Amino acid sequence: MLKGAEAVFKEEHLEKPFPLDSEDAVDLLIDALIAGHPSRNMAQIFSLDRTPLVSGDPDHEFLVGVDPDAQVGIVGFADAEGSYVPSGVTEREELTYMLLTYPRNFLESPEIPIDLVRRVTKEFVFSGGLRPTCIEWQEEPY
Repeated sequence: MLKGAEAVFKEEHLEKPFPLDSEDAVDLLIDALIAGHPSRNMAQIFSLDRTPLVSGDPDHEFLVGVDPDAQVGIVGFADAEGSYVPSGVTEREELTYMLLTYPRNFLESPEIPIDLVRRVTKEFVFSGGLRPTCIEWQEEPY
C-alpha cells in the first residue's frame, strides 16, 4: 500500500509536513495555494514511498505552484536523473513563485492550467513518487 507524500507550504509544515494521503488532501493543498498569500504560492512535496538517501534526505523533489489570477501553475520534478519542468512554449522568459517567502525562479518554463497542475500532482503522489506521465517534460533550462 502506498504511503503518499508530505508537503511544505507554510512555516508550520517545517516541523510537521502536510500529509498528502488522499486525492482530497491534494485538492486541499492546491486550494490553499490558490487562496493563499502571493508570498506562499508554491509547495515542496516529497514522496514517502521512495527510498531516502543514506543521509536520510529525500532523493527527489516535486514542486507545485499556482498563479490564481492567471489560473495557471508550474510543476517541477528533480531527482538524480535531472531537473524537469513541463515542455512547451513559454509566455515569459522568467517565472517567480514563492516557497515560504523564498523566491524560486523558472527560466523559460511553461505554465500549465491549474486543473492539469492538480492532475500532475495527484499522479506524483499516488504513483509512489515517480515523475508523472500525464504531461510531457523537458530538462529545466538554467
